[in-house]
Amino acid sequence: MLRFNRFLAILMTVVMVGAMLPLEAKTRKGDKFLAEGRAHEDKKEWDAALQDYERALSEDPGDLNYQMAAQKARFEASSWHVTRGNSVRAQGQLGEALLEFQKAYAMNPASTLAQQEIIRTQQMIERERRRVEQTGAEAPAEVRGLTPSEVANKETEDRINRLLPVPELRPLKPILQDFKIISQTPKVLFDTLALNAGINVLYDPEYLTAGPKEKQTVAFNNSTVEEALNYLSLLTKSYWKAINANTIFVTMDNANKRRDYEDEVTKIFFLRNIASNPDLTAIVTAVRTVADLQRLFPFEGQWAIIAKGTADKVALAEKIIHDLDKPKSEVVVDIFVMEASSVYMRSLAAGPFSTGVNLQGTFTPRTSLQGQDATTGTASTTTSTSTSSTTSGTGTGSSTTGSSIPFSHIGQVNAGDWSTTLPGAVFQATLSDTRTKVLQAPQLRSVDGAKSTMKIGEKEPTASGSFANTSGSIGGGVSPLVNTQFTYLDVGVNVEILPHVHENGDISMHIDLDISSVTGQVNLGGINEPIIGQRKIGQDIRLREGEVNLIGGLLSTQDNKTKTGVPGLANVPLLGRLFSGNSVDRERDEIMIALVPHVVRRPDITPENVRAIGSGPTGTVTVHRSPLPPPEVLPPPAAENPAPAGGAGSDNAAGKAAAQPVPLPSVPVPVPVNLTPIPMAAPPLQPNAQPAPQPIPLTPPPPVPAAVPQGSLPPATAPPEAGEAPVVAPAAKPPAPAAANGPVKIHFTEDSLTKSVGETFTVNINVDNARDVISAPFTLQYDPKLLSLDNVVAGKFWSGDGEEPLLIKNVQNESGMASIRLSRKPGSSAVAGTGNLLTLTLKALAPGTATLSAINITLANVQTQMVGSGSPRLSITIK
Repeated sequence: MLRFNRFLAILMTVVMVGAMLPLEAKTRKGDKFLAEGRAHEDKKEWDAALQDYERALSEDPGDLNYQMAAQKARFEASSWHVTRGNSVRAQGQLGEALLEFQKAYAMNPASTLAQQEIIRTQQMIERERRRVEQTGAEAPAEVRGLTPSEVANKETEDRINRLLPVPELRPLKPILQDFKIISQTPKVLFDTLALNAGINVLYDPEYLTAGPKEKQTVAFNNSTVEEALNYLSLLTKSYWKAINANTIFVTMDNANKRRDYEDEVTKIFFLRNIASNPDLTAIVTAVRTVADLQRLFPFEGQWAIIAKGTADKVALAEKIIHDLDKPKSEVVVDIFVMEASSVYMRSLAAGPFSTGVNLQGTFTPRTSLQGQDATTGTASTTTSTSTSSTTSGTGTGSSTTGSSIPFSHIGQVNAGDWSTTLPGAVFQATLSDTRTKVLQAPQLRSVDGAKSTMKIGEKEPTASGSFANTSGSIGGGVSPLVNTQFTYLDVGVNVEILPHVHENGDISMHIDLDISSVTGQVNLGGINEPIIGQRKIGQDIRLREGEVNLIGGLLSTQDNKTKTGVPGLANVPLLGRLFSGNSVDRERDEIMIALVPHVVRRPDITPENVRAIGSGPTGTVTVHRSPLPPPEVLPPPAAENPAPAGGAGSDNAAGKAAAQPVPLPSVPVPVPVNLTPIPMAAPPLQPNAQPAPQPIPLTPPPPVPAAVPQGSLPPATAPPEAGEAPVVAPAAKPPAPAAANGPVKIHFTEDSLTKSVGETFTVNINVDNARDVISAPFTLQYDPKLLSLDNVVAGKFWSGDGEEPLLIKNVQNESGMASIRLSRKPGSSAVAGTGNLLTLTLKALAPGTATLSAINITLANVQTQMVGSGSPRLSITIK
């Protein structure tokens, strides 16, 4: 009964305590929803998980497990809808994206991100609504999906992409063949060269008044236009720069003019192989010094260099950075540490005296020799041993134990008072042979010029010092609180390598190799210190790639022979074996260290990296580039009208021009050597003869209208659209009374033609109201798959006075392009009026619609001024 009462009391206590604690809600239906929600959560189905958690929470709103699960699912579901909203919005589906963001906000009203995305999407929808009202059509999906910030970023990128580099000259005729000008001023030299190359020239007004006036004679054969311009600049002390692809600006060459007109460029160089501040600083210093580029700044955050300077200086800096930004060589060194040790011990002994005679006598006196105590008259008892004595006594007498006897009894000592221990018979034959081999083969990889360290082993503590607080000392002594400082030594294999790879593949290395081990302990001042055995090597070596080198070897041999026994008897033959013993100890310790280097990476130094480039005279940085690709690979000028599909502007026309220049005809063709308005008497030219220069009496050139400054070329005009009249540049006043009214017009005889496959036909290019024309260079473009140009013949416009013109042509049917130049012979007068410029013989190759385009036909007068231009086009339908 007592036990039952105790059990009942304990049970009631547990119940009362449990009632006082907050009980975890456990509803059967809520736990079911909780389990279902966790199953959806495992599958990342956050909407379904949140729904289940909300049901569980509705069963018991106070359950902490339900609350925590619902809160987590609410956050995750909201984030998922925000992510999905961003995805569908990027695809241009703004309405669906807005619904996703609204769902996210409804699930988690505390989500600021969802609220922001709702506002941003509403702004985008309003933007698209205004666009539809203004244009009547909605934007493409990729444009609709741009947020306001992305639109601003895109506009910024567009502005950056529209920034142009330094203009490069792209003349219509980049190669000059047998070009010669005799005794002309610098201005005439530049104008004549520009006319032949199909480019425009603008002059500094100060150059026309105070520039060089000395006449020069120049000749070029197989030279590019840029080479010719550079030569003229050097000869006339002039400075030229390209303004656009077909226009140059000429002024005097001095420091002030270069500062005023020389363009500067800004460029960022991203380094691909530099990953340390010293290397970045070294490159910046080298470029700043060699290229004379002062505005050069490193940016370590992206391992980049920002440069601003003239185009030539930045180009030279680009060359230097490109050549220096190479990956460093890398070396892998195989380290072999081989250690072998052997210990051989042998011991032989037989007989009772193998180690010699060593008999010890012990004094053990009899009791009668120990005497009596004088005071009490009692006898003292002495117990003697060979090493100690013990004395004990009382207040009236004493007892002595030991080997001491009274002096009066010395005479009674005899052999019975002494004892010894005789050795037993011994037979010993032992052998110990211990062999140990240790092989360590670590591998270390290092970059050229960078130290690499490898440590394999343990750290051994060793006391390096101690100090005590004397304030707590007792009686002025040493304080018991003594602090000892320890230093940890690296014990094992410690390697440091600093490699350098030479150009021929050899490897120089500075090596510090430390192989150490703990060989024992020593007690110093109450502290056990380790005894460290060390093998350390430091040296500089140079090896070939893959060469094995033994950088250290140590061979230690120790032989010990020991013989023990009874003197005299040990040397007796045969019998001496019973009275002697011998032992042999041999110890051999050998260590060998080998290194094998391997080059795993080397910088790719090409011939382009080591060749010298011209960088201009002292004090000025000037670089020169190789010629640009021939005009066959260049796109049509920007001012030209785009050709319709299948025409010359399509992929089947000049866009597939050959990359290699086609040489001019092998028969030498005379070219103008003097472009002066004064006719000269000269015999008729032979087909292959160059006219000899004749003295020319110079006369003032004809007056030029005020609208066109003398010596300058008006800008090239854009070609007219199909069906429109060409835009005509102002023409100079004709020197001859040629009757010509109206604007200059260059056109085909027909606007369109219809031909059959295989048919050969001719088309004419005519000019109306031309005045004072001396030359007309232009380029033809057509579809090489549909048309073939078989022949080009100069028209009657050039031979009105019976003098045949000069015709230079370069026809490339494989690329659908032909370069043609018509000009009057040297000494001939200019022509004017209306007539046929040239006749083209074509052949229809395949059915289709082809467009024949004459690009930038430029009529020039004797002052190299443009007096007319046009870009006519002819549509040919082939059936």
